[in-house]
Amino acid sequence: MYHINFIVMADIDDFTREVECIYKDERYAVRDNGAVFRYPRDGRRPRKYDNFWTFGKPNIVHGYMEIASVRIHTIVATVFLGPKPTKEHVVDHIDTNRRNNRVENLRWVTRLENILDNPITRKRIKLRCGSIEAFLANPSILQENELPPDLRWMRTVTDAEAQVSKKRLLEWAESDKEPSGGSLGAWVFDPSEKSTVYSQQPQVSTHETQADLLTEEGQLGVWGYMQPGFQENDQDNTLQDKEKEEDRKPDLLLSLTPGAAQVKVFFDDKPCEYPCTPQHFEGNPVAAYAANLTDDAVFWRNQTGDRAYSVAKYGYSRDGNSLIVMSRAAYVWKEQADGDSKPVSITQLGPDEYDINKLSCSLTEVTYEQNLFVHERIEPGFHPNEYLEEIFNQCIKKT
Repeated sequence: MYHINFIVMADIDDFTREVECIYKDERYAVRDNGAVFRYPRDGRRPRKYDNFWTFGKPNIVHGYMEIASVRIHTIVATVFLGPKPTKEHVVDHIDTNRRNNRVENLRWVTRLENILDNPITRKRIKLRCGSIEAFLANPSILQENELPPDLRWMRTVTDAEAQVSKKRLLEWAESDKEPSGGSLGAWVFDPSEKSTVYSQQPQVSTHETQADLLTEEGQLGVWGYMQPGFQENDQDNTLQDKEKEEDRKPDLLLSLTPGAAQVKVFFDDKPCEYPCTPQHFEGNPVAAYAANLTDDAVFWRNQTGDRAYSVAKYGYSRDGNSLIVMSRAAYVWKEQADGDSKPVSITQLGPDEYDINKLSCSLTEVTYEQNLFVHERIEPGFHPNEYLEEIFNQCIKKT
């Protein structure tokens, strides 16, 4: 058995229990943190998703984590909570985060129990239908008022983050408050945020250098979106900016590269470099960015500069308004004499010291919004190439 370490906030190796099972004729090892390992079939060649630990891949439609189209929360619940009691039972994500498949976040319930016994779900139904009584009198009212679920805030979490998010959502469910704008993701996971409603991030009242536009957490303040030449005392511009707030991407960090921003994945994300960001261009900004995506050019570099990802390939999105960039690690971890490991650039290694096919990859969407090239991870974390290849092909425009 071997596994691939994903560099994500939720450590795939941070678990208490690990159990092997057979689920739908497949053999798995399952951890109580929501990770699974699928074994190859006896006497058969390993398949795409065999032989490595994974939290799964989020389905782009409903958001549940899957491995080869099998929902991971059902595997985890079956192993640790017992088989499905009846055909009417489903798995409830208690904190409503569909990517949090930690055992303590799952339970078997009927569909009606899922609605009535989960206070977070119950609160959302009240907001959609007016009252629980109105829903029970006419369950179709929920479908009539149903909106596509907001999947952007959902992600795998550490045990500490799971406790923070569940506590915060339960407090909100028990209150008489409604969401008041801002980002659910930033509010629900950030332990420094005390509010029990979805509140806007702190604002920065100056418009100077890129570094000046960051809050203490590296968060991009409202003024970071202003067009060049904006005057703070211009009431018309201030009103116009407020009207645009609802259209902005949540959780933006200004990157270390001028003109670049990144969408936060985790509450303690730090600004990074995006060297391919155009500094001067005419015409289509997305096309200008694409022109810089030459083979093996550095696409992303972390804040300390010791880790970088280079361009593997890219394509235009289906609507042609953004770029989908697959990047590949330009370093490997090497053990040092003192026993610690550190990242070493592959340019310092011989061809026999690393396998390019085993370097982890990342998938990013690049858009141009209000004078910023915005970088957003399509799939949080770093993964094997084959893991992201399918998602890349789904996202790009077919030629």
